[in-house]
Amino acid sequence: MDTSLWMATDLLTATADMPISRAARLMAQRRVRHLLVVADDDDARLVGLVSSHDLFLAADAGVHPMSPRAVDRDGATVGEVMTPQPFSIPPNTSIAAAARILHDRKFGCLPVVDRGRLVGILTEQDLLRAFVCMSGADQPGYEVTCVVAEDGDVLGDMSSLAAQRGLRLTSASVFDHGDRRYAVVHFVGQRSDAFVEALWRCGHQILRVEPAAPAGPARPVGATTR
Repeated sequence: MDTSLWMATDLLTATADMPISRAARLMAQRRVRHLLVVADDDDARLVGLVSSHDLFLAADAGVHPMSPRAVDRDGATVGEVMTPQPFSIPPNTSIAAAARILHDRKFGCLPVVDRGRLVGILTEQDLLRAFVCMSGADQPGYEVTCVVAEDGDVLGDMSSLAAQRGLRLTSASVFDHGDRRYAVVHFVGQRSDAFVEALWRCGHQILRVEPAAPAGPARPVGATTR
């Protein structure tokens, strides 16, 4: 699943000569943590990135960078505190690869650039939305956590039990923790006590069966910048 499906496209941008006070005000008004800095002569050419953390570091001691006192003062410009030429990704980057970059490099966001043109931004919040949607946690059903045995087809058996009761498997994540292998599996469909009972009796080590109770759908496109 490409980053283009989840990136925010309603971008908040600034130029390098914008006062920090104005940048802080814009970020506070839009309730975002990242400001994309573009060239003076081309609002689609990315030249820098400013985070709320950068603004805190630039503020006077004891002054909140988004407070009236900070907003009213004259001072440095965005260009003085921004990260120049920030790391970016193309829109066809997989969401898994983007998540790995954010994790490994400890970034808070990734600007998305297509053939030299700024087209979006991917944040940690966008990744959470993608995870919720891809896992099926935004749909009614069940999340099942189990131990995966080397000689057993736990996923196949659970999928068969679910199909018999009108549920379908939407995602399965398998990972190692310590000396054991676990799986977290999502099924969607009408909830069934018979399915839950069959899981516990299937012969595999089922650790938890949790009904999914979605708060609302996760939308893959049209999110605002964060």
